[in-house]
Amino acid sequence: MKTALALHFVLILLLTQSTMNAQNWETPIIEGYGKIVHYDNAQNKPDPSKVYKIIFHIKEGKEREAVNEGLWKIARLINLMGSYKVPQENLKIVAIVSGTATPFVLTDKAHQLRAHRDNPNLDLLSKLKNHDVKILVCGQALAKHKIEAEDDLNPYIEITTSALVAIPSYQMEGYMPMF
Repeated sequence: MKTALALHFVLILLLTQSTMNAQNWETPIIEGYGKIVHYDNAQNKPDPSKVYKIIFHIKEGKEREAVNEGLWKIARLINLMGSYKVPQENLKIVAIVSGTATPFVLTDKAHQLRAHRDNPNLDLLSKLKNHDVKILVCGQALAKHKIEAEDDLNPYIEITTSALVAIPSYQMEGYMPMF
């Protein structure tokens, strides 16, 4: 009985170890954010010859791995596409920020005054901007959150009149919404 139990335990341990080793999480393009696992034999792989026009509506302040979850998802998309050799110039990504996500558009100084901590998103925002991600904040959300456009916005953010106008405008230009 003890031998069978020990053998069962060793078998479970080996299976768990092989499963853990099969998942090699990486961040090949946006270093440190948006972890992925690459599968060579996966279905629905991105086509490196196509242009991908994608719009994200980031409206929740929820965090994943200490940054805004919407920004994290953009990093994951860029990492996935890059792992399948989609060139950066074939990724046209726009993010529209509104709702409870709006405060991540703040400078570090303004974020410290409001949240009593540094803005944890600035490094990721910088990396996304370097990969030509256009990040727009809804002007109406700025007003609601009492954020001064001239003084409080970090340098990676641009203003749009409203998410209600920007989202359909980009969709009419062929951008597909990412949920």
